[in-house]
Amino acid sequence: MIRTHAMSLPALLGTALLLTGLGAAPATAGLLEKGRASGLTAGIANEQPYAYLDTSGQVTGANIEILKAVLAPLGISKVDTPISDFGSLVPGLAAKRFDLIGAGLFINPQRCKVIGYSNPVTRSGGAFIVKAGNPLNLHSLKDVASHPEARLATQPGSNQVQEATASGIASANLALFDKDTEALAALEAGRVDVVYFPDAEVISLIKKASSASVERALPFEQIPDAQGKPSWNYHAYGLPKNDPAFIAAFNEQLAKLRASGELLKILEKYGYTENELAPADVTADQRCAL
Repeated sequence: MIRTHAMSLPALLGTALLLTGLGAAPATAGLLEKGRASGLTAGIANEQPYAYLDTSGQVTGANIEILKAVLAPLGISKVDTPISDFGSLVPGLAAKRFDLIGAGLFINPQRCKVIGYSNPVTRSGGAFIVKAGNPLNLHSLKDVASHPEARLATQPGSNQVQEATASGIASANLALFDKDTEALAALEAGRVDVVYFPDAEVISLIKKASSASVERALPFEQIPDAQGKPSWNYHAYGLPKNDPAFIAAFNEQLAKLRASGELLKILEKYGYTENELAPADVTADQRCAL
């Protein structure tokens, strides 16, 4: 005879709870919890005025100061800033090699498919750096497209590549450099005819020129939007797509920083003006839906 042993009700309940506990998946902490416990990592591309190493080897820049001002009220005081090539920032965030992107990053509908964004911090137009005297008379992307021999330098993975291609510039005439300083050096050496970057970056970059052999091309004709008006790009922080609580908390603090006037004060330290401040009613969701 097979003999069975009865179990008491408390024993049965205890066993059930133990089995339930063994089968339950551990909760995944979001960035708010992680940041408060051990800090966050923010990928940067070492580019002025966004986030860069200063002469003492310290990371600084408009994006870094704003990021710290946003995170501090959330109880996050430690932020590591690993430096990556610009083109690897979005893939790096998607692969969780860092927690957010602290570089100057445009909100781009294609990027919105793989990463999240904060609401915009600044708005930016494009700008050219050309040889002194602007020998090819380049004042717009269409000007470059109309010169079959003109070579344009910019950065891989950036909005500028898409804008140049959409304006009719042949891929063979695009020279892509991981660093904006490399693009500037190519222009100074005569390997390219024009450098195309956001205006704030051009303002900082042209100060690094080794001589007076290059200049900003003025005036500059911005690419038009669907209504034919000058279009603007909007800089924001790249955030994890699957952490809505962190994104909401981040945006709340960013809005407070703007309302207090502190956001503009930080930006002005790096050459921005109120003209470059993103309108308060422009959101990441709006820009991602374009």
